Amino acid sequence: MSEPSSLVPQRELWQLTAREKAAALREELMSLWQQESRVYRIIADLDNGGSRELGYASTTALVAEIARTSSAAVRKMVARAIALNPSHGVGGVEIPAAAPLTGEAAAEGAISAQHADAIVAALRSIPATVSAEERERTEKTLVDLARNAGMSELAQGCQRLRDTLDPDGAEPRDTPEPARSMRWHTRKDGSVKFDGYLDPISGAKTLALLEPLAKPRKDDPSDNPLVRGQAERNGDAFMEMVTLAASHPESPNRSGSRADLIVTIPLDDLKRELGKACLDMVTDITASEARILACDCKIIPAILDGAGQPLEMGRAKRLVTEAIRYMLAIRDRGCAFPGCTRKPRHCEAHHVLPWHAGGKTDLGNLVLLCGYHHRLLHNSDWTLRMVNGHPEFTPPAFLDPWRRPRTNTIHTAQPRAA
Repeated sequence: MSEPSSLVPQRELWQLTAREKAAALREELMSLWQQESRVYRIIADLDNGGSRELGYASTTALVAEIARTSSAAVRKMVARAIALNPSHGVGGVEIPAAAPLTGEAAAEGAISAQHADAIVAALRSIPATVSAEERERTEKTLVDLARNAGMSELAQGCQRLRDTLDPDGAEPRDTPEPARSMRWHTRKDGSVKFDGYLDPISGAKTLALLEPLAKPRKDDPSDNPLVRGQAERNGDAFMEMVTLAASHPESPNRSGSRADLIVTIPLDDLKRELGKACLDMVTDITASEARILACDCKIIPAILDGAGQPLEMGRAKRLVTEAIRYMLAIRDRGCAFPGCTRKPRHCEAHHVLPWHAGGKTDLGNLVLLCGYHHRLLHNSDWTLRMVNGHPEFTPPAFLDPWRRPRTNTIHTAQPRAA
């Protein structure tokens, strides 16, 4: 049968309408899938002894050599080729393909490689007790679905058929002991790289906490998924979990209460937010970061004079007490920054007048801020002052040339808890 003529007018791409370009893309994809199917047929035929005849230990090794790539890069393609095409045994006897109907649809250019892989995987999961006729009906159902369905819909169809053919599922296993492991490596700059494994139950518990914290905040225009990717969100969410755990009164650490860190910094650097500090006598951080930590993390600031000699080791009254945190939660009801919806448990206490400048640790000099807005306030042109006992924020001129003060109206619009 001759190839069908193109449905797309023979013009330059820029001359085509959007609909014509979409039609052209569909034709090209179908042509590509047909070409891939022809490649699969050649690979499958080479698997019938051709690779060994040419001196290669496996078909994968031969294909990798011809494609000038690694065996890992072509392994899935070779497996697909063998599943979709028949092979030949001794004397040239044809051995049917594992998924012949899927192979036919691929040869037509009707389904992609992803569709084929999903169908093959579903067929392989069917119990051996299922008859050949039932397997064929199952494959036909999936192929017909794949001709018009996306991968998500096909995956659901595969699962429904598996459930129908094998309602009991896999044989139950003895409940294994929880398998958990974690390793970390502290780099020269103080950053820490983690690698670990959690058993299914532990993983589910962790993700149940992590995933809600990692979701974009739709109410916050500064929280743009194009700017802050999923990996960054996961990292921030993990630190929120750590912060929540560290703030728990029974959280174990060196001092038996909130996380205690030792920060050493010259007094002048701390006041001017210039220079560096040393975190836990190992890691260099900026003076600005030291001031952020000094707000609500239980650090022990070792203030140094010009000669590097200790002037002071901490001030216990700097820390926000639990009673004050309760009062802040009642007053601010969450992050006080305009437009933020974060709840009190996700917030830190920030000193309006910095602690090192003589600011008091009392309700009139404190405000609740989430981690993102806490850092923003320290590192941007936003300013904060207390007006009649409530926090008031002034935006940078590039956001508002008149620099009109703002408050968080989201929390104040909500009814107070009884």
